[in-house]
Amino acid sequence: MVEKRSIKLILPLEQLSAFFLLLQKGVWLRVQTGCSVASLLTEQFGIAENYIVERITTLFLDFKPIDDLETAYVTDGSTLALSSAMPGLVGTTMRRGSHLAAMRGDISCPNRQQAVSVMGRIKIKLFNLVMNELGETFLAHGVFLTNGELDNVLSEMDDSFWQSVDTAFVGDLQIDSASLVNQIRCADPGDEILLKVEFKR
Repeated sequence: MVEKRSIKLILPLEQLSAFFLLLQKGVWLRVQTGCSVASLLTEQFGIAENYIVERITTLFLDFKPIDDLETAYVTDGSTLALSSAMPGLVGTTMRRGSHLAAMRGDISCPNRQQAVSVMGRIKIKLFNLVMNELGETFLAHGVFLTNGELDNVLSEMDDSFWQSVDTAFVGDLQIDSASLVNQIRCADPGDEILLKVEFKR
């Protein structure tokens, strides 16, 4: 789809949790596809290798658990889920490099041949500690939503959220919160928006 409009919000970091449900559901991002998961996370999103090793212990690519981030390649339309350690036997079994990985049978993500490198989109899903620690990274990168999806997200925000909005932009035009909501609700629900959220510390 052609990118028609962009919205940027600047918020205090404590409002990150207002986007947790959206991050769990998954957000679409524009990336260079055809690369390994390791390259995607480190080179395109600037996530430190030691953080990936120590914190992102469970990864799913197209709903299959990943053991080797260097041989799992993302393609246009892929879904990548990132999580820290999940509890219980299932969590241990799905963990990257788990000694129980053999119990997964054939659901593990197979090693893929490197795909053609093209600009495309992938869906990122975040869970538990990873969502809290990396949510701002992906939201600042910019996520694609329809007007209808964004309207649903913003309609769940309480008064404290709107009072905390430091600045809002539609394109290059600064706008107040009430006008922003009105524009979204008056637009075609199927039209696409690029949403960027920056958080102040």
